[in-house]
Amino acid sequence: MRRWGLSKVERVLIALKRHYGGHAFHVETEDPLRALIGCILSQRTRDENASKATDALFSVASTPGEILALDPEILKNLIRSSGYYNQKAKHIIGACRVIVERFEGRVPRTRGELLSLPGVGPKTADIVLSYGYGEPAIAVDTHIHRVSKRAGLTGKVAEPQDVKRALESQIAREDWIYADGALLQLGKDFCKQSKPRCGECPLRDICESGKGS
Repeated sequence: MRRWGLSKVERVLIALKRHYGGHAFHVETEDPLRALIGCILSQRTRDENASKATDALFSVASTPGEILALDPEILKNLIRSSGYYNQKAKHIIGACRVIVERFEGRVPRTRGELLSLPGVGPKTADIVLSYGYGEPAIAVDTHIHRVSKRAGLTGKVAEPQDVKRALESQIAREDWIYADGALLQLGKDFCKQSKPRCGECPLRDICESGKGS
């Protein structure tokens, strides 16, 4: 039954909380540097590969200075499991150098400052804010981007930054972290890039793309 008086975003949040539970996707903060480097290592690879590489690196170096002191070839070998390790090592070294030279060895905690670091884009900056500093943010990855467009929460040609602005302007700040986790999980569970499971999706009665599936 349609819920008159509620916006589509509100209806989506209700459906997500009904399916996943209202207390899911709580974020446990971690060391901001680990969150930053873990996110750089997660680019274009699976989570388990990025996690393995992050653990390997932080087992021998856990501060920007210690990472900069590593021989570049040793650094590359430590993060090899994440793939694209030459480019990722370059970004890690560049980010650590800027953190030491401009931010007194501390990972910056504003979005603008984070975006000034090599290898850091909007998604990575938002993840560091959420997981490193406990600041609510919706980090738009490929899953959230896809779900938002298919469900009609944004325009069909919206770019990631358009999706972020649309979601954060329509969702209460206290629900940003939940929405981020739930939309991402929905993309993995149901709203897949190919062969989406529309008939089983908890948004099937709301999503324009999935209606009638």
